[in-house]
Amino acid sequence: MDGAGVNALSAHPQTYIIMTLMGMRIPARNRTLMSTQIDAKPKSRPRVLAKRANKAAKWNNAVGGADEQYQLKKQAVIAEASRAFGRHGYKNVSLDEIAKTLNVTKPALYYYFKNKQELVYECHELAMQLGDRVLQDAIASESTGYGRISAFMKKYISLLTNEMGAPAILHDVSMMSAADQKKITLRRRKFDLELRKVLEGGVQDGSIAPCNVKLAVFWFMGAINSLSQWLHIDGDLRGDEVADIFIGFLAHGIRPNHA
Repeated sequence: MDGAGVNALSAHPQTYIIMTLMGMRIPARNRTLMSTQIDAKPKSRPRVLAKRANKAAKWNNAVGGADEQYQLKKQAVIAEASRAFGRHGYKNVSLDEIAKTLNVTKPALYYYFKNKQELVYECHELAMQLGDRVLQDAIASESTGYGRISAFMKKYISLLTNEMGAPAILHDVSMMSAADQKKITLRRRKFDLELRKVLEGGVQDGSIAPCNVKLAVFWFMGAINSLSQWLHIDGDLRGDEVADIFIGFLAHGIRPNHA
């Protein structure tokens, strides 16, 4: 390894939040002595992954293995790229700038991603993984359909805006390859169906008024997905504030209570 060591996790605490929500175990040594560095020399992935698998089995897996280190560093790159895209836009951000922010060389990024297009796909995939995890947490923690949708919106909007930087790329799949576009489109459809089930449950338990759940999901997810088009991470409103306003619209609409 060459150059200054990159403290990818301590420099970007948002990555911890994202990794925790995704259910990934962060080794203790990364919490107390976070001095990881992204390898600067691309290597043959199959051979490297095979070696990692062998090393990870030592010490009865009590010590975080190289696979975990690889995933932590990869997630640090994705999280920083997402925030950079959110601040400056996809076309105005280069891999060189992302590498500079992480204090590594550009060749180091190619160890984790083939190109900028693949990195965009990973940002979309990260958003979907966060959505899946937040929805499951909301379902587990709340007992009514309305409570679950409200909890989901609150946490998901906060993550998209505060942790991922509300990147505009999440509003457009055209920057990915055709194959990746198809994968993300299918993921979104599946996620849409899960949200409809929650609303249907709310109609059944009486916490949500009878409605067309398909259009209801289109409505509030359309509002959430459009955040990247107008919300600026350094603007007057924070993500959690926007979430509260959206939840208010969901609960009461825009008419006065006495109407």
